[in-house]
Order: sequence, then structure tokens, then C-alpha cells
Amino acid sequence: MRRYLHMIRPFDVIIVVVLMALSFLPVVLFARAEAAQQAQSPAHSTRVLTAVVTHDGEEVYRIKLTGHQGTTRFRYNDGGDYNEIVTTGAQIQITEADCSDQVCVRRGKISKPGETIVCLPHKLLIEIHSSKGEQTGGMVTE
Repeated sequence: MRRYLHMIRPFDVIIVVVLMALSFLPVVLFARAEAAQQAQSPAHSTRVLTAVVTHDGEEVYRIKLTGHQGTTRFRYNDGGDYNEIVTTGAQIQITEADCSDQVCVRRGKISKPGETIVCLPHKLLIEIHSSKGEQTGGMVTE
């Protein structure tokens, strides 16, 4: 270990520390921008979130998440395939499916505009829409 210490120069340490500090800069900037956006948008609380379930591009189920209380279950069957969709409060998830990979079940709960759950083997998509603003790549702009 000692023979490698002579290869490190003081300026190398400074560069490493500065680069490590700069790596946290995007986190700080995005957090500030989000806080500023929420502060400017009092209508943020009046938007209505809706979960839309589609199969192969066709809408098969829709539920309003804003103001939803309790637990609502929906079982989607397509031939021998099924997905158990559970809405608890303002969150929705797939709790059970008979697909082989179980990616949709492991995805867990979603509750924000633009979030999705996809079950590729069953061609099922759950997407959260907002009644206010546009969805652009998972972000909502108002």
C-alpha cells in the first residue's frame, strides 16, 4: 500500500473530492425545481388522478384515485390469463398474475401521474393520468 501512495499527488485528491461533490448537484437542482413548481402551483391539489387499465391498446378498466378510500379489487381475465388489480387509497398495484416473470407484481404500488405498470406477457398496461397538465416522459407540466 505504501508504495502506491507516492503515485497519488495532492491535486489528484482535490479533483476526486470536487467530482464527488459535483455528482450530487443534479439531486439538489431537481429537488429545488420540484419544490418551486409545487409552491407556484396551488391548483396542484385540485387535479384528479385516474388509473387507466388497457389490454392490447383497448381500455378495459378505469378508476379515480383522487379521493378513493378503502380497497377496490378488479380481476382482468383474458382467456386463461389473469391479473388481480387492487386499488388501496390513492395507489394501485397488480397483486397477483399468472405470467411467468411476475415483473408486474414486483413493480408494487404506483400513485403519481405518468407512472406505469406493464405486464408484457398479457399485454396489460396500467397508467396514471392527471386531469390537469400534460404528461411528458413521466413528468407533469402545468
